[in-house]
Amino acid sequence: MKKKVALMFGGRSLEREISIITAMQVLSNIDKSLFDVEPVYMFEGDFYVGGVDEIASFVNFNPSLHKKVFLIKGEFFKLKRDKLCKFFKPDVALLCCHGGEGENGTLQALLEYNDVPYTSSDMLSSAVCMDKGVSKRIFENLLLNVLPYEIVCKSEFEEDENATIERIESILTYPLIVKPASQGSSIGIGVAKDREELRFAMQVAAQYDDRIVVEHKLCDFKEVNCACLEKDGELVVSETEQPCSPSDFLTFDEKYGTGGKMSGLSRIMPAQIGSLDLVVKATTERVYREMGLFGAVRIDYLVDEKKNKVYINEINTIPGSMAFYLFESVGIAFSEMISILCNEAISRHLHNKKRTVYKTDVLSGFVGGVKMRK
Repeated sequence: MKKKVALMFGGRSLEREISIITAMQVLSNIDKSLFDVEPVYMFEGDFYVGGVDEIASFVNFNPSLHKKVFLIKGEFFKLKRDKLCKFFKPDVALLCCHGGEGENGTLQALLEYNDVPYTSSDMLSSAVCMDKGVSKRIFENLLLNVLPYEIVCKSEFEEDENATIERIESILTYPLIVKPASQGSSIGIGVAKDREELRFAMQVAAQYDDRIVVEHKLCDFKEVNCACLEKDGELVVSETEQPCSPSDFLTFDEKYGTGGKMSGLSRIMPAQIGSLDLVVKATTERVYREMGLFGAVRIDYLVDEKKNKVYINEINTIPGSMAFYLFESVGIAFSEMISILCNEAISRHLHNKKRTVYKTDVLSGFVGGVKMRK
């Protein structure tokens, strides 16, 4: 019997459009002989179905042309003549969200509350990995190499820009890279080589987040990415890639515009970093395991070959295109990868449900005999 899949994407994230592209890629590659797929588009806090299976529908999305559905006790319902009618009960939710509530643990919490298996990391891991500042603190505790950084609150910067900049300059040296703490796809990121550039970069980052990460920027490095997923209880580490960019960092346009990741960004596979390739792969497996990650996760690194050092940069718990191209080099085709993600999510959910329940008779001792304080 086919498993029913809720393909969930969109949301209020600034990466909504990238999420749509990923979802359409997955929809084109999922094995429909094994899965019955229902695309579910998240828009302005609601779920929509019907006609949300091609990119043209989202260029100027009109909610009135689609059917709103509601997730109640693990099942999607439609409203018909002012009555809720059963529509679709998923065996698993295949998450193609990027950023925002679809990747930061909010959607994961909703699905867990509704007892629906899902294909990404859980609430805690998703939230931790979404925040670049929090994740860096975790990396430090794992004794991983992290570039010197400082976390700045937007309120602090807006209250006194000069004092904040002076504090940063007392801790870090130029050049610097400035990032909104919880944004992805290079949105709001800027490079600063002096005080005025730092001021401008922070003003931009502050438009996208309440917390800003400022870190020292390497001048001679290679960006390297590596992914990992679980298959039949074993971790599978992907090939490494070295994205090619003429800029200081991969911009949004380089990632997703013409020639970007979604259409075959120029990359070198495996990354040309010599024996450090093994360090990247080993670190990827360790981080995936120790941070309790799940699903297809891509980890991004900065490699300084002169110092023979690998710096962990950030974790993408739901990467663009599901990072399928990284697994092809280790013998896992896109279609197979999607099947693995769905089946592993269902197995994990069943395993978690078997956990021992601790029962007591505490409440029975209070029946009829205790007055609660007002």
